[in-house]
Amino acid sequence: MKRLELLKTHPEIRERLWKNVNALQNGLREKGFNIGQTESPVTPVYFSGGPNQGTNIVVDLRENYNIFCSIVTYPVVPKDVLMLRLIPTAAHSLEDVNLTIEVFSQIKKKLEAGEYDKPMPNMNLVNKSK
Repeated sequence: MKRLELLKTHPEIRERLWKNVNALQNGLREKGFNIGQTESPVTPVYFSGGPNQGTNIVVDLRENYNIFCSIVTYPVVPKDVLMLRLIPTAAHSLEDVNLTIEVFSQIKKKLEAGEYDKPMPNMNLVNKSK
């Protein structure tokens, strides 16, 4: 409820959100990315690939570029399709948006070059040392 009140009393927050959303979505389209048809801040970015590549991309984005996104794979999307979901917010800057677009251009090249084809990273975070 507090968030709804905040949006009602501060319309500039909603305006900033949609400025960021439009900049991200238009920028990705201009760079040749398939983002499908979206009418919300949730921005899907489609690639050819599978769970291994997607997991490696998400780890690379998080660990090396400080960009968080979620991965969606089969059976939600067709086999050999990988969807990464970005959600810009009003707290992001246009600099953040432009950096994200540039980084996505870099990961697209890395994906096409096979750099994400290695096995998935070990995500077991439990310390097994005795």
